[in-house]
Amino acid sequence: MQQRHPGRPRKSFAIAEAERGKILKAAEQLFTKEGYAGVSMRKVARVSGCSAAALYTLFPHKRALLRNIWERAFESLDRSLSRQRASDPEDLLRKLATGYVTFWAERPDHFRALFLIEDRVSEKGEQYFVETSRNLPKVVARFQRAAQDAIASRNAKMQPRALVELIFCALHGVASAVISMPEYEWPNPRALTERMMDSLLNGIGG
Repeated sequence: MQQRHPGRPRKSFAIAEAERGKILKAAEQLFTKEGYAGVSMRKVARVSGCSAAALYTLFPHKRALLRNIWERAFESLDRSLSRQRASDPEDLLRKLATGYVTFWAERPDHFRALFLIEDRVSEKGEQYFVETSRNLPKVVARFQRAAQDAIASRNAKMQPRALVELIFCALHGVASAVISMPEYEWPNPRALTERMMDSLLNGIGG
């Protein structure tokens, strides 16, 4: 019988997840402060307190770090939006919108790391995050269903996709304003979002 030699014990799932979270938090902070080009894997390893070997085992390259930050953020966002309830589709759209802006306003580093860094495809066969994300489509679908019901309730002719695109552009405008220009005395993000949604929904017609 072949004798088994003891090797290095495998990390528990909880420990591995904690290590991943620590690395991603460090990468997120570095991307926010120094931009994508200014961050190296070596720097992420140093700031997160892990070895370069351990970092490359979990994340083979820098873009994998950004992709994981993206997915985790949208997974959390989808869970947050799933708790919104309303009997009226327009009220649901308003709640989804305020929930969306509030989520990013409370996580400004996430917003900067994900939306102020351009996603660039440099290798053959690579795809953009928006094309391959598992969680972004879930978030969009929540708005799409509510928009479709809101338009139907008004007997309007506007396409749900067109309304959702307008909503997302407006939501990102609000979030970007309050996060990137905090020195300006903006109204409460919730109040800004509600006023914006009133204007958009009044434009549906019907």
